[in-house]
Amino acid sequence: MTATNKGMWASMVSLAQAVQRAVETSASSGGTPVALEAGHDLELALQRHRTTFISLLRNPPKNANERSTLQRSVTEPVTLPSHAGPTKLSDSFVKEAIIIADMFNMSEMTAMSLLRSAEEESTLYPGTPRGLIAILFYYDSRVNLAHALKTLVQARQGISWVLLPDNEELSQNITRYLEPILNISLVDRILELITSMDITKEIELLQQNRALGDAKHRKMVLDKFQAVRSLLSETLFCWAAQTPLKKDECRRLVAYMSKVKLTETSDGSLDPVNLSLLMALLYSLEAGHLLTSEDMTEALTQFPITSDRTFVQEIHREIRSDQAWETPGLKAIVQLAWIVSLANLRQVAVATQLADIDAVLEEDDAVLDDALKGKVFSFIQNSILSKKNASLDSFYCQRLHAIFSDFIINFPERVKAMKNRADENSRLITANLRESLQPPPNLDQPFEELLTCLAALYQDGQCGELVEDYWCPSEILPMASLQYRGQGTRQMALFKFVRLPGDYLPPSLFVPYVNLLTSLATTPRSAQFVYNFLRMNSQPLSQGSNLAWEHFMTALTQYYNNLRIEEPGAMDTMYRARGTPRGITPQEVQGLLAVLQLLTVVAEKDELSRVALCDNAAWAPLYVCTGLLTCAVPLALKVELVNTLAAFSGTPALAQRVWELIEGGGLIPVQEGVAGYQPRGLLVDIEEVESSREEFTLTRAILKLLGTLVRAGIPPMLGAATRQPGFRPYLDLVRDRIFLRHDSRTYRDAGERWAIARGCLELLHQLLTEQLHVATAPVEQRSTQSPGRSILLDLVQESQLVKQVLSVLHDGVQILEQFKEVPGQKDLHASLLLVLQLLLGAQEQQHLVLGTSTNPEVVLGVERLLMGINVHTGVSDHLLNVVRLVGHHQEMPCHAALACRLLASSAARPSSQTHMFSLITASATTASAVRHSFVEVIDHAALDIPEHLDAADAALNLLLKYLPLPTPNVAQFLLGYTSDGMTTLRSDLLGAGARGYPRTALHAALASLPSCPPSLSEVSYRLIYELCSDTNMSAPTLRYLRSSEDLLYRTAATMGLPHTDSRLRLLSQGWVLRCVALELRYHATHQQRSQLARLIHLLVAGAELPQQEPLDVSQGWAGGISGGRGPLLTLLDAIDLNIDFPAPLQCEYFTRASELISNCESPSPEGPVVNLKLLHQQLTALLQEGGSGTSITQRDPLQEELELVMGHALMMNQTRGLLFAHRHFLEGWRQVVEVVVAVTPPDLIETATHHTFLHTLTHDLARRLLDESALSSLTTQLVSTLLMLVTTLRTLHARPAHHHPQYVSMLDSGNPAVQAEFPSSLQLVLRGLVECVARFKQCSQGVRASIYAALLNYLQIRADPIDKTGEDTDGLQSLLLAPRETQEEQFHRENYEVVREELPQLVDVLAVEAGGGHHVCQVLALTCLSALAALEQRAAPLTNDSLLLSHLTDHGHLRRLLDALRTDDRQLLSLLTADDDDLRPLYVYEARMSLLARLALSPSGAQQLLQSGLTTRLSELTALDYRPVQPMQSASNEEFLPSAVQRYRTVLMAALRVYLAILTSLGSDNYSATAHLLRFLGAHGEALASGLCVPGVPSLQGLEEVALLSAAVAGAAPPGPITATDPSELESGAQATRLQQLLIALLPHVLPQSRLAAALDTLPENEEGVNVREMARTATLTTLAAVLNYATARLIHGGTDTRDITLVFRASMDNGIPTGAVGRPLSLATLVECASQVSHHFTLARSACETATACLQALEGNQPVEHLRQYVSSALADAASPAAVRRLAEEHLIQVVALHRRQEQLAVHAAESAAFLLWRHLEYFICHAPSAPGPAQDNLTGWEVGVPRTLTPSDVDSLRKQACTALQEVLPRLQKVHEEYSAATGHVAFLAAAITRIRRLLVP
Repeated sequence: MTATNKGMWASMVSLAQAVQRAVETSASSGGTPVALEAGHDLELALQRHRTTFISLLRNPPKNANERSTLQRSVTEPVTLPSHAGPTKLSDSFVKEAIIIADMFNMSEMTAMSLLRSAEEESTLYPGTPRGLIAILFYYDSRVNLAHALKTLVQARQGISWVLLPDNEELSQNITRYLEPILNISLVDRILELITSMDITKEIELLQQNRALGDAKHRKMVLDKFQAVRSLLSETLFCWAAQTPLKKDECRRLVAYMSKVKLTETSDGSLDPVNLSLLMALLYSLEAGHLLTSEDMTEALTQFPITSDRTFVQEIHREIRSDQAWETPGLKAIVQLAWIVSLANLRQVAVATQLADIDAVLEEDDAVLDDALKGKVFSFIQNSILSKKNASLDSFYCQRLHAIFSDFIINFPERVKAMKNRADENSRLITANLRESLQPPPNLDQPFEELLTCLAALYQDGQCGELVEDYWCPSEILPMASLQYRGQGTRQMALFKFVRLPGDYLPPSLFVPYVNLLTSLATTPRSAQFVYNFLRMNSQPLSQGSNLAWEHFMTALTQYYNNLRIEEPGAMDTMYRARGTPRGITPQEVQGLLAVLQLLTVVAEKDELSRVALCDNAAWAPLYVCTGLLTCAVPLALKVELVNTLAAFSGTPALAQRVWELIEGGGLIPVQEGVAGYQPRGLLVDIEEVESSREEFTLTRAILKLLGTLVRAGIPPMLGAATRQPGFRPYLDLVRDRIFLRHDSRTYRDAGERWAIARGCLELLHQLLTEQLHVATAPVEQRSTQSPGRSILLDLVQESQLVKQVLSVLHDGVQILEQFKEVPGQKDLHASLLLVLQLLLGAQEQQHLVLGTSTNPEVVLGVERLLMGINVHTGVSDHLLNVVRLVGHHQEMPCHAALACRLLASSAARPSSQTHMFSLITASATTASAVRHSFVEVIDHAALDIPEHLDAADAALNLLLKYLPLPTPNVAQFLLGYTSDGMTTLRSDLLGAGARGYPRTALHAALASLPSCPPSLSEVSYRLIYELCSDTNMSAPTLRYLRSSEDLLYRTAATMGLPHTDSRLRLLSQGWVLRCVALELRYHATHQQRSQLARLIHLLVAGAELPQQEPLDVSQGWAGGISGGRGPLLTLLDAIDLNIDFPAPLQCEYFTRASELISNCESPSPEGPVVNLKLLHQQLTALLQEGGSGTSITQRDPLQEELELVMGHALMMNQTRGLLFAHRHFLEGWRQVVEVVVAVTPPDLIETATHHTFLHTLTHDLARRLLDESALSSLTTQLVSTLLMLVTTLRTLHARPAHHHPQYVSMLDSGNPAVQAEFPSSLQLVLRGLVECVARFKQCSQGVRASIYAALLNYLQIRADPIDKTGEDTDGLQSLLLAPRETQEEQFHRENYEVVREELPQLVDVLAVEAGGGHHVCQVLALTCLSALAALEQRAAPLTNDSLLLSHLTDHGHLRRLLDALRTDDRQLLSLLTADDDDLRPLYVYEARMSLLARLALSPSGAQQLLQSGLTTRLSELTALDYRPVQPMQSASNEEFLPSAVQRYRTVLMAALRVYLAILTSLGSDNYSATAHLLRFLGAHGEALASGLCVPGVPSLQGLEEVALLSAAVAGAAPPGPITATDPSELESGAQATRLQQLLIALLPHVLPQSRLAAALDTLPENEEGVNVREMARTATLTTLAAVLNYATARLIHGGTDTRDITLVFRASMDNGIPTGAVGRPLSLATLVECASQVSHHFTLARSACETATACLQALEGNQPVEHLRQYVSSALADAASPAAVRRLAEEHLIQVVALHRRQEQLAVHAAESAAFLLWRHLEYFICHAPSAPGPAQDNLTGWEVGVPRTLTPSDVDSLRKQACTALQEVLPRLQKVHEEYSAATGHVAFLAAAITRIRRLLVP
């Protein structure tokens, strides 16, 4: 055995793995690429290791040069194998290598490689020194080599098995490879190794060199040493079984067997190693396969026994030699096998004329005599078939069966002679007994030995169906029609042997023969054969036969009748006399035992025979057996009687009869405590007889009987005739008399203690799981409770039962920790498993009794009991005992799985978890061992064994259960997140072994991902997701996953298509996608742009991001799902959104099946799950309840329907699980998509690709949502994603706010000839959104809200009007050329065409939603309608017909919208008058009024609104009359919720905007519009009047309210005189007049340099991105413009002649601005001051606009971020990134520019209005004022305004002079405003004309 560059151990491990992988993959899938690759790897490995197999397990010899090199490496660097360069080694390392080399006589470099491998894999054995690991690796390498050789030999072509049926080529290659190796004295080498491998010497060698560690290490080393011997012997057996050994090899094997001594075992049985070698020899000597060969000629040349002419003679000579063997029995076995082969060769010789062996064939009788003299049958029984040995391998059984059957068939005369001799011996014995003489000693009984040997061979069913060869169905069942095993001469001959004894057996042969029948009845068919065989002997023609059921049952009945006569009295004990009872001899006892065993086996295996035996009234086996148990019979007989009752109890109907007989016979004491009563029944045998004998066979039999009876069902009124009904006496017997006392008894066989514990725990667990019913009786009345509930109560409080259960757990764990073989180890393991099942079952069901007990303080719960004190140790370490079971997972994986589940359910609470954490971290040794035990559990999942997979799954689920608990917790410790101090978490994770970092459960889980099955990978990925999503562990986890071979990226890159029928695969992929979403978020949060770009590129385009080349979407995806579209699109295409649910049940008998299924449903994380076990119990109960009235013919249909219901329930669970998996997968996909969309910067990926991806994804998603076959429960999950995608599209297609070279539109980055600003796919998205509105109208409000929001976002794309301010346009060219449709206009037109197709249905859905949906849905629906109206106006601006308006009107939607204002009024009134914080009605009202305002923007819409009663509804709006005086809000919501005043302003401003829109559409000259507005203003005049004033403390909302109200009042100026006849109209007119007076009074207060303007400087300049100060100034200028507009309108509407105008201002040029009472007219000086201030403000606004524009243009340069922060709010600038700061600064400057431009426009408008008013007033006063005095003008309602209309000449001159003085500086300013503004905008020169006319008037 040489060491390659990998090292000795690594080389052998890789060889074994290559062999195992190639054989396993070829055996399961021979022609797949995986199998071909494995075969190629195997071929390479075999070529490298040819010399390794030739020199099998021969270590490389020691080398002086290597030793010298190693010693020099301590002081200087030397070149060593498998090292990259010269290396220095430590002195301790070199010393250990030399010790290992000397110990195993191997080369020093090989020893060094073992030590190096030990260092590299030290994390697999924490706490174990390097040298001990190297010793373990030495033996492990030998095991791997031996195992590889055995596997290769098994894979050869041969005659016994075909290991590779699907890959014959590989089998042939292996056969050719091994042929020369096997021929080079491999047999000698194997035998030499087996002989030299003495475990005693090996232990001495290891101990001398201190190479044995603790008990675990010692056991591992010795197990591997023994495994090498076993593998070598099994290799030789596999070789011989496939291709028999040649002559010389057989001779060497015979020579070896002749020296074997039976000293390996204590009982004289043959050890497994020598048994394998013996079987190899027996297979090599076999000749029976020649008779079954199709081509005899070819077969003769293939097998050495016929191809080698000297084989038979020389082997015969060896066998016949007089040389004594160390074990004569072995020689006898070989001789027996040889005579059988000679007999088969005789038949071959007859067929093929083999004349060379005639002389040998004639000596077969002599050889047989020698074999019989050697007691061959006794030796086989005692040394090979001993019950203490493990069950034989199936091939061993086949060979022994062939030897015995061939012997019986080929030597019938000798068998007959043996039978005759047995008869003679029996007669001799009988005669001697009659004469009271002792039988002759040493009688030869070969036939009896043969029967006994056959019975031992076929016992316990270890030979399977081979026993059926002894039965001939045609002879037993002449009318049989079943197809049994093939009948022929062989089967007839064997059946003849069974019938050889005839009808009567002599006493000496009775027991062996009955035992043989018992062994031949170990299969259901053979049991039926035995029953019918004995039934035939019970016929009348077979009278006197002692081989008949009739004889057996009659004898039992006679014994019972004889013994029960002497039954003692009722008040006395029946066991006064001890010893053998009268009337039955020991020989009869043996016969009865054999008969009862036969009866038991037949009843167990065949139900028909069982029922037939009991149905015979003459036999009454149940009654007789129960009666005999009440008699004074030997204990062994009672044991068999109880076993027989247990066998018959397998049928529920018979079990009921057994219950009755046990109760009637009083076998179990039920009245303990009665005065003068002594316990009777079997309890005396248990407590007295068995205890004295220290053997408890009866106890075990009783436990087995009770278990079978409970399984069949406990009668509800058990024992009601004689006692209080119930199971209590039996439970008390098992629990109190047996289980609680079992550990205090003395046992002759120490393992029997665990057998009794196992039986008791099995029964207790069975009662807990099957007999647990909810009971209302108190705890004290335990007898009235179900046994399951009674046990449950004991297990959740400090009872003797739970103490004993925990004691069994402690004792068992202590034994396991010794790592030694102990008696009863199998029962020990089963007992520990049952303890875990019992505790886990109690923990799961304890909710049934917790809190319901009359003494709730007593009921603790399993988790608290496990935290209790351990009486054996004095500390609370029960949880630690459970944890230690996990460390024994290699031998007990089921225990590890249950232990993990128990820990997860019992300790996953803060208190229990803290206790457990302190236990496992109490010492470094314990912590390391516990952590590594969980690591190994997860690592062993790679074995792909169901038990180990279950354990790994349980361990991972335990970690998931502990993760949410407070830090630090057990999961964090096992996963490696806790620091060395166990108090804090690590900030980084390392690879196993790096800087001493241990191997953790996280390492194991990640390592198992590539090879684990879907069930385990799903849990692993879920664990990874939980770690990635945890706040404390997310960062280190993601960093480690990225450094650990980039797990998430590789997984996403290689993720296959989702299998829609694979629940686990969908779940796994869902967790992966969620982890990828977290990874994206992490990269974006930490600004890791390269990693973010790489991962996003993979998800979007499916290829790794090139370093220099731009992304091309046609590249495809480099591996994984598909090419071209990327994973996200491909996954969306592949997932099936339709799941077929099972059809409804149609039951004929179980009519309430659906209701039963619903009642059996229980909640789970995956949705409601049907409890199949509970459902089956209920259906079975219904079936049993109706059993009495159900005919036999109905039984089968009922059973079929029961199976149908169960199948339907199972299908429902599977379907629901699959539906949950689909939801889970879609949720993961949704998260990835939304995160990708959210975190991708515009400049991160090539713009064209990113836009193409978003458009395609949005369109495909909308298409999938509209799939008719898709389930709504699945599609609704994706609606939010659709909303986000559409929102992103809106952002992408938003109009660029500022154009300059750096800010190129993302859509314009591609080829301008190809790229379109609005791709046609957008219309497909819109069509999908419109259809989605109708598709999801019945879904939940959240889904509907998302759909409406998505539609709204789409409709908002480029919905804002184009700002053409500042654009240079050629006016003449625009007049001459026809307007051309832009891309944006085309986009809106095409959108409208799509919407128009579905407009009626769309409007109906939205209108219904707007009328009565949820508040959010109402707001969105109303806003969508408003957006649709805006789209219609943009798409068809020149048409007056509105389809939307027509549909709203024709179908009554518009009137319902207006009628809804009444509901809004009530809610708004409550919102204004009460302390109500529910603002939803306010938002609905705003959305409704916004829609009305949008509809009013068209003339037809405005007219329709007025006609539909808009003014009536708004006039009735009482909420507008309740203007709050001060805010009504609490201090807690002061900063967030608006005050009552703010709410009122919102309500008022929304209504005013509607009327302003109407005025805009119909014009201020429309009398109807003005009348309606006057009516509205008059209806709420009082409240509106209080708002039409300058606020004391200026606020933006207050100024905007004044501006809107001023515009409304100004717009209400009537175009002509109003004739008011109705008093209400007169009152409205008065209110309107008052509002107009208040409006005029505002003029001096809203001038740009008033006190209000000065107060505006206190407002913030930048509040959360909004320039409040400039917006307030703009609102003030808007108010000023409204006042001047009203004055102008009043003046114009007075008349066309100058003499008839309505004067607004007094003819005065006083310097001061009068601020008198409302109604006092202002002087012309106010207008002059207004013109002066607005002209000055125009200059300021223009200068500020130019400054802001320059700053905005300066953003093109690389200005530092610190400079840009001045434009951003400090609260936002501190948390924003540099790119965000730049964007916010740009938005702020754009807003400032727009505000200042608006102020310019308003200032110019105010200047023009002021100039116009000055001109008209001066013209009247100077030119047309009458000289005669006259009254002042009246207003429209007759009230005096107070402006005198007459002036004296002196007044006129004075006015002219004053005007010239006042306007001397103002007019040049106005002229300058005109020049600057008209030059920049091309404004019409109206201001210049007004100035000119004023100057003319001022000239005298």
